[in-house]
Parts: sequence; structure tokens; C-alpha cells
Amino acid sequence: MSKKKNKKKKKNVVAFPKKKAKRITLKVKLARVYNTINLETTCKGNIACCKVAMPQMNYSEFCQLLVEIWQTYNQSEKLDLLCNSMAYFFRNEFEKWGKDIFLKPCMLLDQNGKCKNYSSRPLSCRMYGLWPEKDYNARVDKFEKAYEGMLTRKELPLNTQCPHVKRVDDSQELTSDIVNNLYQQLDILDKKVGKFTDAQIQNKENYRTFHDWLLWTFLGEDNLSALTRFMMGATKSVIEEQIVQFRETWTEAFAKGVPQPKLIEDIEE
Repeated sequence: MSKKKNKKKKKNVVAFPKKKAKRITLKVKLARVYNTINLETTCKGNIACCKVAMPQMNYSEFCQLLVEIWQTYNQSEKLDLLCNSMAYFFRNEFEKWGKDIFLKPCMLLDQNGKCKNYSSRPLSCRMYGLWPEKDYNARVDKFEKAYEGMLTRKELPLNTQCPHVKRVDDSQELTSDIVNNLYQQLDILDKKVGKFTDAQIQNKENYRTFHDWLLWTFLGEDNLSALTRFMMGATKSVIEEQIVQFRETWTEAFAKGVPQPKLIEDIEE
């Protein structure tokens, strides 16, 4: 067959458009994970846990919260979140701050003590009061060992689970394997949303507190590492001065316009 005929034949080939990948909102994808088992509880909203600490969460969970926050919070609320996150980040060493390192109330509560983002609360919030007792005790054991000689077990915040939180439907036992599966599903989602590697997942780099994630988003990993080195070497008074300086700097920046982070609202199905 001649080259001319080959060329003519190629011209007759019809190119079909590529089928677009189906997308799904991140909130729906997370809900599918949470609904693997019924985690509805009898919680009365006493916020005993929320008054103590900001929750830890997977990156995908933080991304969903960030979308809601940046779409619904006002300028002053966003500024406070950033400034308070910096204060929480620096308040990290027991030798300098004592028990205050544990007292970091959730910044997502309204004036009445209710969660402003309850429907998107992370798995760690949903699980408090529901952990298999041996698993929860093992978590407290690690803290007790880390602060041996400084604090007793009873002095550790949240050393026991809330006795008032019970599952509404406990017909299916919430076992360690089921809990681990929930977090594994979130890890898989983090790989897609944040492109975390297996090694990073193994090292729990995709699991941090809300305030650390917020600073990571605006400052980046390198700057956070530099701030950590500064924190380890600086005195408490110097750190407090730095916290004030950050607030002044960010207040000036917000006066010119609220910074807009990259928001991830949906992903490929």
C-alpha cells in the first residue's frame, strides 16, 4: 500500500472525545467513610473534650473544614484562627508552659459553645467516647509515659472517655479492626487529595491538629520547620513576643485583603 493511501486512511479515523472523570464533593466522600458504621451518639453537647483541645485530623478532613471556614467565616474570625493557631503551635513545651500545653480549646466553637462545623467534624471528634476501652487506654498510656515524673495519669486531660457518650445503635460492635479500617479509608483519601506517599502515610505526616494544618497551608512545611527550631531554642518571653509580632503582621495583611488559600471542594470519584 502506498504512503499516500496510508495518509488518506488516517484522515478518515474519527477521534472520540475522552470521557470526563466523574467528580464527587469531598464532603460526600468523607460522609461515606464516616457512615461505614453508625457512629451516632447520645452526646448532649457538654463539650468537655472541645474545651480542652483542638482535634487531630486527616488532611482530607482539614480540607473540607477549610472550604467551609473560608466560605462562611468573616474576616475577623479567619484572622483570629490564624493568630490563635500560631499561639497554639508555639505553646508546645512542658518545661516552658506547664499544663497549658494541653489547654488548647477548639477554635471552631461559637459563643454558645456549639460547634460551627459540626457536620464536617473529623473522625477523632466522632470517636471520643466510642473507642474500644483497651485502645483508648493504650493511647493514654503513651501520654503517661511521655510525662512520667511531671504529671500523674489523673492530671492528664481526657485521661478517660466521656461516660455520657454512648452509641445510639450498638447492634454492630465497634471493634479495633473497624476503627482501624475507618482511618485507613481516610489515609487512602489523603493520598488522592494531598498526594501523600506511602512513606508519609506510614509516618503519620497526613495526620495533624487543625492549627498545625492551618499554619502548614499558609506558611508551608519549610517555614514550619524553621519555626519549630526557633521554638526549641527560644525562651518563653521571646516566644510570646513573636506571637504578638505574628498577630500584628497578619492584621496588617488582612487589612489589605483576606488571603485566599487553595480550596479543594471535590475530587474524582
